Amino acid sequence: MKDETCIPVKVALQLMDSSSLGLARQYQSFRETHQDLQYALQAIVNDHHQGFNSSIGAFHSIMRSITTSQAKVRELRESLIKAKEELSTSKPEVKNMVDNSQRYDAMLQTLNSIEQLQLVPDKLEARISEKKFLSAVELLGEALKTIRQPDMMEIGALSDLRAYLGSQESSLADILVEELHNHLYLKSLYCNDRWQAYSGKNAYIPTSGGRALHKFLDTNDFNQPVNAHASKNPEADSLSYVRLLLESLNNLGHLPNAIATINQRLPVELFKLVDKTNIEVDQRHPSSLTGLKTRGYHGKTVDLGLNENDVRVTIIHDLLCTLYSKFEAVMEGYRVIYDVVKGITKRSDFLQDAESWKHGFAEVWQLIQSEMRSLLHDYLTQSDSRSAQSAAPKGLHNVISNMVTGKTPRDRNKIIFKLSNTDINSMSGLKEDHEDLQHILKASVPGLVSESLRPAVSTSDNNNASDGAATGHKLLIEPSVFNISLLLPPSLSFLNRIKEIVPSGSGIVLSTLPSFLDDFLVNVFYPSLEDTIRDVFNQTTGDLDAFHEDVNWAHVSRKPIMKGTIAFLNLITAFCKMLDTIPPDQAFGQLTIDLLTSYYDKCYEWYKELIARHHSEGAEAIDMKASARWTQSDTVRSAMAAVWSLGEETSIEPLKRETEVEMNEQASNKITSSDLITDRKVIQSLCILCTSMRWLASKVVQLRHIEDPENFSRNDGGNSGRLRRRWTLIDSVRPQRDENKPIYLPMTTETVSAFDGVVTSFQELATSILFTLHAEARCRVLYHLDKCILEGNYCLDNPVLTPDANVLALNTDIVWFDEDISNALPPKEIAFIEYGLGALMDHILVSQASSIKILNQDGAERMKLNIMVLQQNLKNIDESADLSRASKFYSLYGRGMDDLIANAKAGKLEFTYNELKVIVELYFSEAMNNRRESSSALQARRSLNENLLALSEIMWSL
Repeated sequence: MKDETCIPVKVALQLMDSSSLGLARQYQSFRETHQDLQYALQAIVNDHHQGFNSSIGAFHSIMRSITTSQAKVRELRESLIKAKEELSTSKPEVKNMVDNSQRYDAMLQTLNSIEQLQLVPDKLEARISEKKFLSAVELLGEALKTIRQPDMMEIGALSDLRAYLGSQESSLADILVEELHNHLYLKSLYCNDRWQAYSGKNAYIPTSGGRALHKFLDTNDFNQPVNAHASKNPEADSLSYVRLLLESLNNLGHLPNAIATINQRLPVELFKLVDKTNIEVDQRHPSSLTGLKTRGYHGKTVDLGLNENDVRVTIIHDLLCTLYSKFEAVMEGYRVIYDVVKGITKRSDFLQDAESWKHGFAEVWQLIQSEMRSLLHDYLTQSDSRSAQSAAPKGLHNVISNMVTGKTPRDRNKIIFKLSNTDINSMSGLKEDHEDLQHILKASVPGLVSESLRPAVSTSDNNNASDGAATGHKLLIEPSVFNISLLLPPSLSFLNRIKEIVPSGSGIVLSTLPSFLDDFLVNVFYPSLEDTIRDVFNQTTGDLDAFHEDVNWAHVSRKPIMKGTIAFLNLITAFCKMLDTIPPDQAFGQLTIDLLTSYYDKCYEWYKELIARHHSEGAEAIDMKASARWTQSDTVRSAMAAVWSLGEETSIEPLKRETEVEMNEQASNKITSSDLITDRKVIQSLCILCTSMRWLASKVVQLRHIEDPENFSRNDGGNSGRLRRRWTLIDSVRPQRDENKPIYLPMTTETVSAFDGVVTSFQELATSILFTLHAEARCRVLYHLDKCILEGNYCLDNPVLTPDANVLALNTDIVWFDEDISNALPPKEIAFIEYGLGALMDHILVSQASSIKILNQDGAERMKLNIMVLQQNLKNIDESADLSRASKFYSLYGRGMDDLIANAKAGKLEFTYNELKVIVELYFSEAMNNRRESSSALQARRSLNENLLALSEIMWSL
């Protein structure tokens, strides 16, 4: 229907057509569209009607305004003409009116000035509260200048306002000084971007990018006055705010006094800064995790330094990195003061004394290095001078007394209570007075109330006690000389960074910044290091359980190690790690060698105590066990060394030589029960001591490192003891030691020979213990078999099916001996200790058969039973054990003399003439000792002589 060619009749017919070709189905929508158009047309008509009516009224109003304006213009023209005529005529009364007007004008100006002065307090308070101190000083200065004019001085009503403005001058100066301190010592929240909180490892490594201080110094001209931005928060930029405060103080005329006040408050404010940082770090890391004061009377521990995963490492890193970052920010603030005051001095005539602000920068550095020195002293040294009364009770008497009574003596250096800790809210009267005082301060000194009434952090309670530290701050971790590796890198990094802050004209030589650390090293650290190391050594190796098996030995070795050995190696390793952070010194290498020698002496004394032989009489004090005597005998030791050197090789000659030497020792000094080590704990201790010595020697030898002699620090002569090479001149500061880097002990060619000698001593002690255990096993065999042969009854009336008691005792000893050494020694040492036991038994049973008094057939069978029991038991230890020779030897008894002579003649016997002679004598021993039938004894003797003669002829003929 929008088309111009549309025919309405046609469309109407289509809408009436209900067929499929018609549009009857759209008729309803057509009606709705028609109705909408009607409504829209009616709305348009209504809108245009109202506009037409309004336009008619507006036209009539405009016509009336034009007519009125024309009439007023005519009247104004007539008035101007009349005024011109009157002014051209001279009148005396006009002059009087002019004078009165001038007087009234002066009075109005005075009233206006008074009105403006009355508005000054509100404006001044508003600007102070908004921290717009530059405009506040300008406003106050103009007000004071105005109110102190002669005509204003005559107005008595302004005396109170004049007194108020005068007091506000000093109050504003105090506020400016307080604000300056807030930003100098980082009390304001807007200073948080000037220092960096600890963010993890390597936090003290300088970050890339320019320093904000340098950007500030480069973009500001201090020779020109500063202009404050009205729309900008003045505290947003802390360094610019410091300059604004200084400029405000200068405009106020209080800059010299403010600088003097800053210098006077410097020690106190710096102490508060350190104390606050210390408390914050302590609160971030609860004291229950620091391990401080964890040493009890029974639970003594030794601190050998902290590993990287220890929470105390995080604590000390957090403390140092945070504190040094704040120290940097403080020095940056003083650098801004230095440059701003220097610029003010150049453009001002009244501020000519520049020594005060130059001295301030040097003084802040002196106090910071004093805090650093005290901090290093507290965390490195455990001096008895540090609050002896605050330490635990000294002496056994005090300890026992405290344990019995359950009381702990109070530290009289700690404050029990403090008035500043009073709870104001709990006292209604005091609360009202406090509120009144707060309102008065807000009304008289705006902006100062929040600082003056800010609750101070109390550090006098028991939880935040200083623990006797030299700095007066609480110690967060246990002091130890091994903390040098944690303290030194951030300290050196801090010293390198502050070189960028020190101004050229401050009187501080940059090359001397780390000199106080050199003095601390020489005068404090080095003297206490040796004493501390020796004390820790005595504590580590002097415990009663130092020679006992360590419960955690599996973490460091395959076999059990002594607790003291592991602790001693940890001490040496921690000492070498610490030496890696400072230049090498020959004294440290010698100290380590002395410690190794001392520990060797302790272990050797322990070995001597283990192998000591106590006489029951008590007349002879102490002697050694038989196995230890054999080990110290050159002949026996050389024979054992030959067997030990075989290793996995098999050779009979060294073993025969050893057996021969040991049989000679047995013949010259017979082994008794007191010569044996019967206590299994002693055997276990010897095994653990042997393993510990070999393990320690293998670990210590890895520390061997020969350093260039030029790298060692040496004394320059004289009595000062100053080192020729300064330890702070380290080019690259390593934030952390690489745990994968090998640990070395730097030594010279002279000291390394002594070091090798001590390591060899440990190896030799281990070898001596191993030889002792080897000899102990053989001594048991000699002792029990000797008793078995000498005391055993082998002339039996009836067959006996049980072996000799000494054989059973020997088997029992061998079983538990093997069990003990198997649990504590490596396989090679075990094989050496048990090597040749079967051959020794075989040799003893044959060579000592002559000690048997009487032997019959049942006795020979029992001896063979003994041999079988011994062999079966040895098979569990050594599968190659073979006692067949001894078994064959006693089997000759049952075969008779004819068979023996026949086999000897045929050369089938593997025994010597002396050995065969013994078996022949034993064969006739029963008949020869028959006292009832003397004839049979004589016949036996004749048979003995005949068989011996025949045997002799046969053996000599072979």
